[in-house]
Amino acid sequence: MKRTLTTWLVSLLAVGVAWAGETSLKVTGPDGLVGSATLVNKVQTDGTKYVRLTMKLAKGSEPATDVLQESSYNGKGEPVRMLQTTKNGPVKTSVVVTFTAEGAQVIADHGDGPKTNMVVNPAGSTANPSEFWFVGKAPKTGDSFEYFMFRLSDQSWQKSKVKFVGKQDIVVGGKRVSANLVQSGEAKAFLDDKGDPYRIEVGGLTLERAS
Repeated sequence: MKRTLTTWLVSLLAVGVAWAGETSLKVTGPDGLVGSATLVNKVQTDGTKYVRLTMKLAKGSEPATDVLQESSYNGKGEPVRMLQTTKNGPVKTSVVVTFTAEGAQVIADHGDGPKTNMVVNPAGSTANPSEFWFVGKAPKTGDSFEYFMFRLSDQSWQKSKVKFVGKQDIVVGGKRVSANLVQSGEAKAFLDDKGDPYRIEVGGLTLERAS
């Protein structure tokens, strides 16, 4: 479960949409995976942004997994700091990344003590403007761009593409709603007009707004 969970978390981070408030979500996945999540977003008065995702996942008789992700961005959508912690039974891991003009400074602890690493910046933009979509001016259907995102799983930069596909009707909690579909790689986010998620789909994992 841990390897699949890491893949899902990387994809969730790739959907840099402007979640505008606090949303409670129910989580479902393959092989009986269930759980709950809370997504919090704050756009500060200075134009920076803070995002926090907490999840509790359970699968059969396996120990429950607790996940915390925190990300902060400057006004351009460039990453400033990222944190991820997981607790699976007695096993705890953490990764903290601080972004500088030179690169990503990583401190990772996978249970055997903290280890540091410096990953130099890519030859391209690390700004993700979709972090602020729907907070101010809404994107137009078909708007897209590419940027380099930092992958916590393998401590590397990966080129990513984000696209606003447009409006799409979906059913959430038995009700049909008109959602804004934003796609990044395998991840799809269906958002209301404030930027809060109705549903997020990442591979076989689904996070859907709780009733």
